[in-house]
Amino acid sequence: MENFLDFLRQFGERFNELSQGKKIAALSLVALALASLLVMSLWLKTPDYQLLYANLSTEDAGAIVDKLKSQKIPFELSNQGRTIRVASDQLHEVRLQLAGEGLPEGSDVGLEIFDDTPLGMTEFVQKLNFQRALQGELTRTIKTLDAVAQVRIHLVIPKDNLFRKDKPRGKASVVLKIKSGKTLSETQVQGIVHLVSASVGGIDAQDVVVVDVKGNLLSGGMESSVEAMMSSSNFKHKMRVEKELRQSIIKMLEDALGMGKVIARVSVDLDFEKVERTEETYDPDSQVIRSENQISESSTGAVPPGGIPGVQALVPSGASPGGVVGQAAKRNKSNAITNYEINKVVRRVSKPVGEISKISVAVMIDGSIAGDPPAYQPRSQEDMDKYLQIIQSAVGFDQDRGDIIQVENIQFDRTELEAQKEDIAKADQIDLALEVGKLVVGLIFLVLFFTRVIRPIINWMTMTVEVMPEADQLGATEFDAEDEEKRRLSEMASETARVRDSIAEFVSNDPKYMASVIRKWMREKEPKAAKS
Repeated sequence: MENFLDFLRQFGERFNELSQGKKIAALSLVALALASLLVMSLWLKTPDYQLLYANLSTEDAGAIVDKLKSQKIPFELSNQGRTIRVASDQLHEVRLQLAGEGLPEGSDVGLEIFDDTPLGMTEFVQKLNFQRALQGELTRTIKTLDAVAQVRIHLVIPKDNLFRKDKPRGKASVVLKIKSGKTLSETQVQGIVHLVSASVGGIDAQDVVVVDVKGNLLSGGMESSVEAMMSSSNFKHKMRVEKELRQSIIKMLEDALGMGKVIARVSVDLDFEKVERTEETYDPDSQVIRSENQISESSTGAVPPGGIPGVQALVPSGASPGGVVGQAAKRNKSNAITNYEINKVVRRVSKPVGEISKISVAVMIDGSIAGDPPAYQPRSQEDMDKYLQIIQSAVGFDQDRGDIIQVENIQFDRTELEAQKEDIAKADQIDLALEVGKLVVGLIFLVLFFTRVIRPIINWMTMTVEVMPEADQLGATEFDAEDEEKRRLSEMASETARVRDSIAEFVSNDPKYMASVIRKWMREKEPKAAKS
């Protein structure tokens, strides 16, 4: 900490030693460096925007922008606000979120199309706009259902003709997109059918076809509404049974063979006939006494006179053949009645609706990739027999029912899949290269900026600050030398003056001797001048 404070103190002292212009240059340099770092960081953090939606209506674009702003998702607009782009790492997530909320809804033109009617509109355009308005209003109405995300309606409105006895029939088609996690009941589908038929003249309910975005028929055809509901229910049940059997086959085999190695198709015949049967079975060998009645009579006494009614009754009693008159007699009489109940079994049999009457299964199994180099290897017959037994057990194979199962080993065409993998790999490499390139460019920019701009200026400033004390010291040395020179010259001038004064005093004291000395000097110089 102390070293850092010393550095700041020294830097402040050196900064104060700079001139005013150099101080401004230093501050500008610091501001430029900070701005460059800020711009570079923002450029590196700028997301890679990808197309979210294009050619949106104004209403959809506004709704989507509001959703993105509320979730603080960065985006950019183009094409007058009709095209929206978001960061590539959030593209799929944003699309799923917006789809779950029913966006974009699409622009539906209703009766407001007649709010601005230009002059000179032809009858054909008027009828066409009226049809568009009906389609738009019906679309808006059906969208109010909680389970409906999007709707498209196509109307064929019959044309009135005064010269035709039978009126032509119109038709309507409705395409529904159901919200995720929602379903439409049969009653709701029929409600949509009757809504369309009641809103457009000349269209009966049986002429309205309703499908979903996957192409599944929800309602329609020439049947009555009740028959249509029953047929649709039976069809859905058939599709559900086939789907369950198909998924059962694929799941078991893919767990053993790998993903994408199995293709299965299942077709089932279902018996939707409702049958109720009553059976009564009698067993004559198994008898049960239901009731029994026994009567016994016994009598004793003389035989009464008389005889058999008829002619003999007129015969006198003495001649009667019935017996002797007055003879004693004894008589016994018994009668037994037994009622038997035969064993009977009554069965009421109700056949279940939608019972499977036949199953047809076709399965294709891809081979394996093995060897060096890797090559396609077909499945052995032993393995194929095992797969056949597994499939038979999975679907409940019944030969007496006429079920058919066909399993074949066929090499799958992987050309398109491999091409897609290569495209994905290339796209990933390009994205990685762009990201790395962005970082490399940023690093190169920082290095060049530091070496070409920052370092020279810092060196210049540092050199200037260090040279200034040396310059001051050099200046002081120069000033000392100048003073010494002045002092030396002053001493020389003083010595010269002293010598001059001495000579003047000597001349004044003995002028003859000085004159002879001067003449002697002159004579000594003349020969030298003549020789030269």
